Amino acid sequence: MRLRLTNHLLLAGVSLAAFPVSAMAQDAAAGAAAPETGIQEIIVTATRAETSAQRTAVALTVYTGADLAEKGIATVQALSAIDPSVNVTSSTGAAYVAVRGVASTDVTEVGDPSVPIARDGFYTNRSFSIGTSMYDLARVEVLKGPQGTLNGRNSTGGLVSIITNRPGKDAGAFGSIEVGNYDALNVEAGANVPVNDRLQFRISGTHRQHDGYRKLTVIDDRGDDDNTTSGRIQVAAQPVDGLKLWASYQHDDIHAVGDVAMTSPLRTRPDFGDAKSFPNYAETSNRLKGDRARWEASYDSLPGDLTLTYAGGYDHQTWKHALDGTGPGYPATRQFRQGEDPRTWNHEVRINNDPNGQVFFQAGYFHFQEDNTIDSGLFNVAMTGPFAEGGPLSDHSYAGQYGIKFDYKIKTKSDAVFGQVAAKLSEQLKLSVGGRYTWDSKVRTGNAKLIIGALASPFVPPFVTVTTDGKGDMKHGEATWHVGLDYTPSANTLVYAKYDRGYKAGGFNSNGSGASVDYAPEKLDAFEIGTKNRFMGNRLQLNAAAFYFNYKGYQASQTSCPTCSSGIFNVGSAKIYGAEIQTIALFGEGGRIDLNASYLHTRFGKDDNGNDIVVVDGDNPPNPFDITGNRLPNAPTMSISGGIEYAFPVGSGKLTPRIDGKYSSMFYYSVFNTRDTQSRPYATGNASLTYEPENGQWQVTAFVRNFTDKVVLANAQRNFVAGLNTYQFQPPRTWGVRFGWKI
Repeated sequence: MRLRLTNHLLLAGVSLAAFPVSAMAQDAAAGAAAPETGIQEIIVTATRAETSAQRTAVALTVYTGADLAEKGIATVQALSAIDPSVNVTSSTGAAYVAVRGVASTDVTEVGDPSVPIARDGFYTNRSFSIGTSMYDLARVEVLKGPQGTLNGRNSTGGLVSIITNRPGKDAGAFGSIEVGNYDALNVEAGANVPVNDRLQFRISGTHRQHDGYRKLTVIDDRGDDDNTTSGRIQVAAQPVDGLKLWASYQHDDIHAVGDVAMTSPLRTRPDFGDAKSFPNYAETSNRLKGDRARWEASYDSLPGDLTLTYAGGYDHQTWKHALDGTGPGYPATRQFRQGEDPRTWNHEVRINNDPNGQVFFQAGYFHFQEDNTIDSGLFNVAMTGPFAEGGPLSDHSYAGQYGIKFDYKIKTKSDAVFGQVAAKLSEQLKLSVGGRYTWDSKVRTGNAKLIIGALASPFVPPFVTVTTDGKGDMKHGEATWHVGLDYTPSANTLVYAKYDRGYKAGGFNSNGSGASVDYAPEKLDAFEIGTKNRFMGNRLQLNAAAFYFNYKGYQASQTSCPTCSSGIFNVGSAKIYGAEIQTIALFGEGGRIDLNASYLHTRFGKDDNGNDIVVVDGDNPPNPFDITGNRLPNAPTMSISGGIEYAFPVGSGKLTPRIDGKYSSMFYYSVFNTRDTQSRPYATGNASLTYEPENGQWQVTAFVRNFTDKVVLANAQRNFVAGLNTYQFQPPRTWGVRFGWKI
């Protein structure tokens, strides 16, 4: 391990030493424009045009790259530790995001996220690579509520937009190194290299690693570790006036055990203790290699002040994952082996006029395509008991064989045309109207094979197999739209009201022993009012929003037998309403308080025919449950995050202590709202101490995160295939020191 660490550090140093650096590096918070005094102004692109966050009529939270680095947020999963509207659920090597209680739990090859993650405007469906792009960041924008027009693909819950720093005209370099407990080593480095005013390059990379937080007994291993490396190179050019070109290439590599689960008998909730040691019976592994190219061209010298933009990209991920699947129902140690090979294309053409004009319009065409190969199944690593090698029943062994095997190819396509117009009705009043029409298609070929002896009973002869055609075919078109009214009674106040229709594509699923079953799209009608304000000479910021969602065709996970595997079905409607408040206050010469709070009320209503919603669990035989009136999963009633800091002058620099934390009320991970899938109320806290000299060219931070060492769930599920409940956890207490610099 130490040799590998040394190599990573040497590579980072060589990459920086190879460039001439003579001026300040581009600031890590490149999307921010600092006013002379008061709260920093941040420029966002939530409406596909550069606007001040405080003048953007969208409920959003924006974090600069510098903010995230100081808080130790290096992955999408970690965002849930600081944003009360966001919940990120671990899902055995993948993860999914919930915003305002809206999430898709389907992380299969057919599923689409309800809260997409866009990396420099590029969308991927597969969530196993979402943790690899949060370095050299300008900012992360968390948009809340359906983005049905401009960012419309499946974004019923919101959008997480990751925006990296682009090449600039000032030469410079930056880097950081962080060490901590669990042998943590996190390194980030980069350089901005301008050739001249018309051609610039930027190179950056990161390596993150730590030993596993969990001791896995029986197999004597550790899990919940990290070993992620990623590098990115960009080029920006302006060959002629009015024409801007940009391209980026990124390579990702993950090679770790990955996230692991504690198990208990089905429908039971164990005593988690400190959740740092529990048995696993088969190895877990997580292996990913990814290559992502992204490019963009814009020309802003067309007649009529028009700008034409084309953005495209290609992403290829190869993912191999194995999870302990050993259960009490079959005499073998088992793994769930997952293999996916998605190749994704994005293309978008957009035309717009001057955003500062009396009427601002945007129109465009969007194309998404994913081609994926699935090689997954339940694998018997070794037989146990009398069926083990050398045992009295070893002639009935199914070791080294799959009990169920999925071999699929699937093509997903999505095309859309969209447009939005914002018209100033007066100096203070603006009306925005938008629409989008989307055509979705999903086609799957291949088959699932059940070897009954290897799946259910080793006494069944090996020739007893069931092969099921996995054919699926879904095509659907849907319109979404937006209407909004903005009122700015003063330079420091914005009041807005808006309505959005959200849409998430349907699909099909199969339990491996029957034909594919289609499920319909979700539709969501969202009504929102909000206000954004600055007071006290730009030293107090107060933003608030209230919303109501009418959710139709909710896609819920159900389980069906004989394989007892999960599938997605439309179960009915739901109602969501809530309110959010965001506050920033500056005090004294160096004090800052930030407080974000979210209230959320979610309930399942009736099905589409006006009847109570009855969902079937995965027992054999299955049991029906009436979930009418239940809460939606991943939807705490109350969430609060906040922090306080004060910068004290010390010598020629400043010393800044900070303490922050998050509180979440109880919520469930399942539509059944059962005690064993409940996340109980929790509060976590973090503390840090930062020293920075007056010239700001370096800083050092000592930190402790989750200082109470609180055990917090990251997921809780009933696994009817293995006959177990599975539990995953957020990180325990971690501490360390981070040194960052720029020249």
